[in-house]
Amino acid sequence: MSDQQLIGLLEKYLQGKGTEEERNALEAWYETYRSAKAPGSDPQPDLLQMYHDITGRLKQEGEWVEPPRAKIHPLKQRGWRIAAAILLLVAGAGIWTLLPRANRQLSADTKDGIRKKIQLEDGTQVWLNVSSHLTYPANIGNSSREVYLKGEAFFEVKPKETHPFTIHTSGVDVQVLGTRFNVKAYQTDESMETTLVDGRVAVSLSGHPDKKLVLAPGEKLTIRKKGKTPPVTNGRILDWGSVLAIVETITPNVTSKKVSELVWMDDRLEFKDKSFPELAILMSRWYNRKIILTDTFPADYRFKGTFKKESVTDALKALQVTADFNFTIKGDTIFIHH
Repeated sequence: MSDQQLIGLLEKYLQGKGTEEERNALEAWYETYRSAKAPGSDPQPDLLQMYHDITGRLKQEGEWVEPPRAKIHPLKQRGWRIAAAILLLVAGAGIWTLLPRANRQLSADTKDGIRKKIQLEDGTQVWLNVSSHLTYPANIGNSSREVYLKGEAFFEVKPKETHPFTIHTSGVDVQVLGTRFNVKAYQTDESMETTLVDGRVAVSLSGHPDKKLVLAPGEKLTIRKKGKTPPVTNGRILDWGSVLAIVETITPNVTSKKVSELVWMDDRLEFKDKSFPELAILMSRWYNRKIILTDTFPADYRFKGTFKKESVTDALKALQVTADFNFTIKGDTIFIHH
């Protein structure tokens, strides 16, 4: 990375304007810098040494003027901007790349159509579904075990009574000691779900700790805005103000790959009672194809199905057996119409 690129990234993060790609680039730069200085180690960043390394090289290139202690002389623009960026980093130590390891945040992402498994430092295993993002502390095994999820993930949490494991989403917080469970919290979906396989989890509404439920194995909690109340045959519905908390018993012997809420871990797309708009979002994520509804479809168009190795075209053709619609493919975009 050039000096100008480095300065640009630093300045953007100092202003809170950096993107995820730029953050990854900054991480890659810092890891390269650290590896070059002390291969195989992971010490706290030495800001002063970094300052001398960069300015020393620029001085040799004739692009840095060393200011006397008693006076401040004009510096060449490029060197001054680098010095300013480094000094600002010292003052704004909230920038994650220059924090001690105890406070650094790491992240894992999946794009549409991609799923993957990661293992955290504390031994917790996480399976990320498509189009998901997880943020977690670098030394999660020795400090607060709090992670932030956007999307869907299955967690197998390593028990550690002194440090409870907490997952924060945009709508709910899930706290556990050691268990296996699934959390689905896509920001574009109309609801959020937590499905417990074994152990116990406490789920509370974000910002409202009094709105809290403890789930038993085989139970699923769905949080959704008030509106049309869905039928619940084996569970209960709680009024949590602006939202409904729906607790259902899926099966007393739930396993990680045999109920519809968890089959995605077996690379299967399964859905039931989905409207066309909901299905379009779901299939867009799963197949990494943009699906656009060009017409308004009747409310009674509800879909269920299971697909594993079928292509998006095969899946749509199968759905045409139960509903009257056509589709046109143009590049990576699929248009659905009457």
